[in-house]
Amino acid sequence: MNWKILAGVLLVIGLIAGFAGGKTSTSGEINNLNGKVAQLSEQVKSAESLKNQLAETKAQLEKLNVNDLYGLIKVEDNAKAYKIGDMNKMPPVIANDVIGSTPVIVSWCPLCGTLTAYDRKVDGQTLTFKVEGARKIPGTDIENLHLRDGQTNSVWAQGPGLAVEGSEKGTELKSYPVQLFNKDVIDKMGVEVWKP
Repeated sequence: MNWKILAGVLLVIGLIAGFAGGKTSTSGEINNLNGKVAQLSEQVKSAESLKNQLAETKAQLEKLNVNDLYGLIKVEDNAKAYKIGDMNKMPPVIANDVIGSTPVIVSWCPLCGTLTAYDRKVDGQTLTFKVEGARKIPGTDIENLHLRDGQTNSVWAQGPGLAVEGSEKGTELKSYPVQLFNKDVIDKMGVEVWKP
């Protein structure tokens, strides 16, 4: 129902209720009623404005291509950006990289749409990862990219950063937060961008 129609209906109901009481309305009651109508009118305008903003945001999101986004990863005082489009290949491309002096693994899972970043050091040893394939994360129905490290030959679920097979089974990699930005913001930040 249109908000203006609803406001009109409420106004009529209010007037009828006021006169149905059998008493004569005073100018104060009418002014009070006019104030309530004006307030309701402003709320209707605000609701319409919000509805328009939501429609505009939805239209922008529908145009958004995830491959154009960059994941920004900060490790202490250092940062680097990773373009999802550079990783969203078949098979997926992963980054065994270093941010500052910290070895990291950055990966995109096309199955569940997650970009993750983890520290590659486990028990003082720097691991190097490669794509193992896709499987369900143990105990879930979630298909996820799995990685294998070349040092311990353990298999790791990309989403949780958890070793699910091998000598490191049960070990969880230290994670780093990932923030998504478009190219313009990354350029303004002057952040280094990883190249495959």
